[in-house]
Amino acid sequence: MKVKEIKRALERLAPPELKEEWDNVGLMVGNLEQDIDKILVCLDITMENVNQAIASGADMIISHHPLLFTPLKAVIEQDETGAIVRKLIQNNISAYSMHTNFDKCNGGMNDLLAEKLGLSDVRMFTKEECTDIFGNTIDAIGRVGYLDTPMSMDNYVDFVKASLSSTAIRAGGDMERRIETVALCSGSGGDFIQCAKNAGADVFVTADVPHHKGLMAKALDLNIIDAGHFETENIICNFLGRFIRNNFPDVDVEISNSKPFFNGIE
Repeated sequence: MKVKEIKRALERLAPPELKEEWDNVGLMVGNLEQDIDKILVCLDITMENVNQAIASGADMIISHHPLLFTPLKAVIEQDETGAIVRKLIQNNISAYSMHTNFDKCNGGMNDLLAEKLGLSDVRMFTKEECTDIFGNTIDAIGRVGYLDTPMSMDNYVDFVKASLSSTAIRAGGDMERRIETVALCSGSGGDFIQCAKNAGADVFVTADVPHHKGLMAKALDLNIIDAGHFETENIICNFLGRFIRNNFPDVDVEISNSKPFFNGIE
């Protein structure tokens, strides 16, 4: 298989035009005509993952987070991104990323997360629900779903923790509240707290919630579970592994060994 054939399949799955304006998706480094025998799938294109790709004999990396967000002015060894780009080129490894386009597509990141969170009747936010605190329309990335068997907030926190293997989970709100309607956004979804409230959610599951957003949720009487950025998005790896194996059975696939940087302290 050539890079261009794999790229074509990935873009049928998550069309690039779905991406946010600020985002950068697609082939980051590489050659469309390169023959691919083995792929490493990962959340981030870090030096750790590049080294794993080299050690395993992979000639392509597919990631969620883009290696390049802004134009590089120099590609030098003393810069983290520059060093990664140099090593990819030196080892003839192509790199492809699909980010907010995969977050938003049907069957993509947020649908995978909804499944992990035990939800049914999963839907996107409606247009009317997609507003900020001032009523301005925003492009809310995420889903809303329902628990078949409602449970208390403290029990649902335990469920989310176990489902995502999250050791750095945080929660805020009424721990005795009955949880039935759940809104979610993988990764940094703090900007969509108002959307979750508009959707009638009992709890909003996301990551990277800053202090002032927590206070906003408190004022809205909305429970929050911050399950970790890595934990809510690393689920892409097993999905992509299956996707590649199903579509390109002659291509070997390896899953990243990376672990989350943040860990809870018992």
